[in-house]
Amino acid sequence: NESSKMNEMKAQLEKELDKWQTKIDEARVQLNLGGKEAEDKIQPYLDQLDNEMFKAKEKWAELEDASENSWEDIKVGLDSSVDSIKEAFSNAKKHFSSDKTS
Repeated sequence: NESSKMNEMKAQLEKELDKWQTKIDEARVQLNLGGKEAEDKIQPYLDQLDNEMFKAKEKWAELEDASENSWEDIKVGLDSSVDSIKEAFSNAKKHFSSDKTS
């Protein structure tokens, strides 16, 4: 049934967004524990993560209101937003890790 498939997909995506929001929050805490130099290097990546999360949440809101006919298109956009979050987080993590070792 298409409706139950859509509800299952929404639940999976909601878990994914919650997971990434937690990781972003944890990164922000780690950043705050670091020095000013670390903050200057990593803040742009956190800003990008916040922006990507905002976009993902907008897509999520669209998904919540979507008809069964349009939810697949919106899901593709949301998947793309999640991929962007993953990439931005990976970039931030690389810079954070290199900053901690120097």
